Amino acid sequence: MFAQLLGISLEETAGDPHQVSYPAPPTPPSSAGPLYPGLFSFAFVRNPWDRLVSCYRDKILGEVDGFTDFTERPGVAYCLIRFDVFVPGMSFDDFVEAVASIPDSDADAHFRSQYTFLTNGVGEIAVDFVGRYERLLADFTLVQQRIGLPSIELPRSQAARYPVQYMDYYSPTARRVVAKRFAHDIELFQYKFKA
Repeated sequence: MFAQLLGISLEETAGDPHQVSYPAPPTPPSSAGPLYPGLFSFAFVRNPWDRLVSCYRDKILGEVDGFTDFTERPGVAYCLIRFDVFVPGMSFDDFVEAVASIPDSDADAHFRSQYTFLTNGVGEIAVDFVGRYERLLADFTLVQQRIGLPSIELPRSQAARYPVQYMDYYSPTARRVVAKRFAHDIELFQYKFKA
């Protein structure tokens, strides 16, 4: 949707938004202040427990139709093959342990802590609005109104073939591991595991 608004064609990438060169954001400041001075900035975050199930279903199980590439090592998405800890057919608990073993400084964007995208050099949220995936349509409507976008229907891409309840994937141990690994996201964005 933003490619279209920015006049960027997705035809050359067969519609894959991951392969497009978007305008680069400025380098985050090393101190206090907004990440995008003079601009209205926004982002959307997702419940860390839900986000990890989504990543697993897409990058390990291949349950998501779209742009995830599995050509180099079948059973592990291309974006994760640099990590030896991800193996085809691994259990969700093993996936959680693998993610937890990788620090944010080396993590793939699909499971890197969300605060690392949205905070400045002193750890403050440095965007103007943080919406939630769990209320995407309502929060995106607020963004549209704030920046004067026309009414736009958000496209649904890379959706899983069938819905699940993220809670069903979690053993007590996996739940605790995610709580520890993503503790800063959970606290900053006030998420809870909903049983």
